Amino acid sequence: MIKFAHLEYIWIFALVGLIAVLIFYSRKKIKKSLNKFARSELVGKLLENYRPRISKISQNLFVVASLLLGIALIGPKIGQSIQEVERKGVDVIIAMDVSKSMDAEDVSPSRLERAKYRVSKFLDQLQGDRIGLVAFAGISYLHCPLTLDYSAANLFLDILDTGVITTQGTAIADAIETALGAFKKESEKNRAIVVISDGEDHEGDIDEAIQKAKDKGVVIYSIGVGTQSGAPIPLINNEGQKTGEYKKDKKGNIVTTRLVSRTLKKIARETDGEYAQLSNNNDAFDKIYKKILGLDKKEYKTHKYTDYENRYQAFLLPGLIFLVISLGVPLLDYKSGGK
Repeated sequence: MIKFAHLEYIWIFALVGLIAVLIFYSRKKIKKSLNKFARSELVGKLLENYRPRISKISQNLFVVASLLLGIALIGPKIGQSIQEVERKGVDVIIAMDVSKSMDAEDVSPSRLERAKYRVSKFLDQLQGDRIGLVAFAGISYLHCPLTLDYSAANLFLDILDTGVITTQGTAIADAIETALGAFKKESEKNRAIVVISDGEDHEGDIDEAIQKAKDKGVVIYSIGVGTQSGAPIPLINNEGQKTGEYKKDKKGNIVTTRLVSRTLKKIARETDGEYAQLSNNNDAFDKIYKKILGLDKKEYKTHKYTDYENRYQAFLLPGLIFLVISLGVPLLDYKSGGK
């Protein structure tokens, strides 16, 4: 694969093209003028220093030199080679609640945005650990498969919002099963799930999901997002903007959503994990992440792409050589009878 370091200088090729056109036009005009002056076989005799072949060689070399130097200027880089390397790490699936209640603002700026921010900070700490994302509300799906590309994982994280799943609810059990299915069939001592939710409206057979996790040796950590006092759920339009109104029940009363931690504590306790609450004034993720990073790390082979390497030298050197020759050709002391 090829890429260029300084594409802002791409205009140099337009300049080279213009020079080539001007040279071609100049040649045609000179030839036309000479044909009017005398027959072609007499021109060489009448004009002692007229050597068209040398002139053409010089001009052609100058154009080629300009082209090569232009390529060198935009900095071509060639790569990538693939190397198989061994890494040590753990596999972590983060199951993120994206139900509408996660728009509540009892945690600033909202439950979901606060959780996304803390997950992003966690990704910055990872070295050799694979990360995946599961989104869930009334149903769940694998949003980002296990990857070592933390930049890509951050991009997937960034686009998560409460509109990605239209089926509402908090299907924690389904999210756990989706996360379990995303793990590779390898060691059972290096896999963890982090469930991030406000815990409301739990659906599904949580006991069955917990047992499946235990059978596979997967530790589940849970993080409750929100407060006991709760907050109303702002309504958001199709453009992702708040309307200024709040969700109401059938009687027209504003609905208040509160953190319900019972299920979250249960899944952490029964899988030898840990529960923490994320609010405005604490970093619950920190102690959870320290536990995760303290898990037994496995060795596994993966592919690493080497960086692109500069290759401008391959164009710079011949470009300079052709430039010097193009300037020196007119000084050569020989006559040419060709045109």
